[in-house]
Amino acid sequence: MRRFLTLVLATPLLLWLLAAPAAAQIAPPAGTVARIQGNALAVRNAVPRVLAVGEPIQIGDVLSTGADSRLEVKMIDDATFTLGAETAFVVVDYTFGQASNSGTLRVIKGAFAVTSGKIAQLADNSMKVQTDVATIGIRGTTVWGGPIDGVFGVVLLDGRAVSVENAAGRVDLTTVGAGTGLGPTGAPTAPNAWAAEKLNRARESVAFR
Repeated sequence: MRRFLTLVLATPLLLWLLAAPAAAQIAPPAGTVARIQGNALAVRNAVPRVLAVGEPIQIGDVLSTGADSRLEVKMIDDATFTLGAETAFVVVDYTFGQASNSGTLRVIKGAFAVTSGKIAQLADNSMKVQTDVATIGIRGTTVWGGPIDGVFGVVLLDGRAVSVENAAGRVDLTTVGAGTGLGPTGAPTAPNAWAAEKLNRARESVAFR
């Protein structure tokens, strides 16, 4: 565990933490840890804490997993986020049942899956996942994202639609099993059906054992 803490704090997570807003100090709960396999941490205000089932997750938390680890979080609107091994994920904003209903999360590295909840049912663009190469708009779906075959891939696993957009272009995935890929620059590739073997690799990267 000590080695895991050292590795986490030596990654780009530390840079993100140093730039995090002070408002994170009084962030309200955004969700709860539902399942853990292996090691998982939350870091807020540069202070790490080891996660356990039932632990509250707050706005401003940076979640990270160790090697061969998984983390599943149930959010306040019943959305579910699952992180694969060596993944880092930031809860940037998450409010529900208030004047503003929105969810914004950021993936720093690794693979994840999201099953949307009530926020995504309210309006388009109310829930999104930011990455270094694109913003993923989630609308009543289960979506996977992460590194695969040398690019950052996004695929619709269930539901009706997901958008993938950056400054160079946008694609909408509206068929289950359709995915796109992104390199460091350029627009998302045109949607195409992922082969069963590729879909299985994506699912396996976030599956609990």
